[in-house]
Amino acid sequence: MSQNKIPFLDLSVTQTEKQSLLEAIERVFDHGIFILGPEHDQFESQVAKYADRKHAICVGSGTDALYLTFKCLGIRAGDEIITTPLSWIASVNSFALLGAEPVFVDIQSDLNISPEHIEAAITSKTKAILAVDYAGLPCEYDKLKEIASKHNLLLIEDGSQAFGANYKGQKVGSFGIASCISLNPMKSLAACGEAGVILTDCDELAEKLVIARYNGMVNKSHCYEAGINGRMDTLQAAILLEKIKSFEHKIAIRRENAEFYNQRLKGLVKTPTCPTYSEHAHFLYLIGHPKRDDLYQFLENAGVEARIRDNILICDQPAYQHANHEGLVLARELVATKLAIPVSEKLTPEQRERICNLIEQFCEAL
Repeated sequence: MSQNKIPFLDLSVTQTEKQSLLEAIERVFDHGIFILGPEHDQFESQVAKYADRKHAICVGSGTDALYLTFKCLGIRAGDEIITTPLSWIASVNSFALLGAEPVFVDIQSDLNISPEHIEAAITSKTKAILAVDYAGLPCEYDKLKEIASKHNLLLIEDGSQAFGANYKGQKVGSFGIASCISLNPMKSLAACGEAGVILTDCDELAEKLVIARYNGMVNKSHCYEAGINGRMDTLQAAILLEKIKSFEHKIAIRRENAEFYNQRLKGLVKTPTCPTYSEHAHFLYLIGHPKRDDLYQFLENAGVEARIRDNILICDQPAYQHANHEGLVLARELVATKLAIPVSEKLTPEQRERICNLIEQFCEAL
């Protein structure tokens, strides 16, 4: 990408960060424990403490985190999971692989699942609610917990996009029977490859997850149930131990960039909302405009890399044509208008000013 272009997300490693990461990798090379080494246990301890959870179970990816969680919670063929149609496909694939069926309900204007639509979707087959903290904003967990408790349902949090955010003073990663977090390079707390973590306060679930992530093996000798190799390697854990040191700082810069956009773009486009009792992590900064596709092309032509994210609802994907498609009014309306613009911690003041000037120029020309 040329120097004048503004990338959506710059994944290159700075010289300062590179040195600390190489030193961390060298330490792993020196001790030679490439799977479940000391850095792995250290990262589990740190991330559990960060999220105010009793247990952290590191796994190979965010998809592993979700799949193993549903598997260890006993989700099986014929079960129904209520969830949002607006997410990355992995959130639904994770339980569909076990034979469970998704039941999609509409979203709110904040793009998260609407608690008001959940109860009407509950049947005798419903076993769980999967809440996805979309774009970096936590769901309405007080309402979700109340519904789950009333109907004896499991509540699982996919906090991959919102790790670093909080809801009423409680951190993302601390909601439900388990929270599943992707740590891939696109995320704010990012490994240099695929990685994930499951956070829980349930001793029994944690024990099952540790066994399930290692092919169902106990003490490396006996297999009591078929499993997968879903472990996080020590190199990624070592990298994440370094990355977590600057994690809060990166989130703070994203919030600063988002607030700048909120002020500059007010009245030009629809800007993200965040209730006063929550803090947004701004994995994405999503603006809304009725001529979204034209705005996307305008920014692209001007050298700004924007992204049209999840514009096909999961229920409209070929793999889920059999699922329910009714009642998703707001999801269909909003997905056609949303555009993600650069908001990462590497965005410069000059770049964000240029982006705002271009959006202003586009809107004034209409």
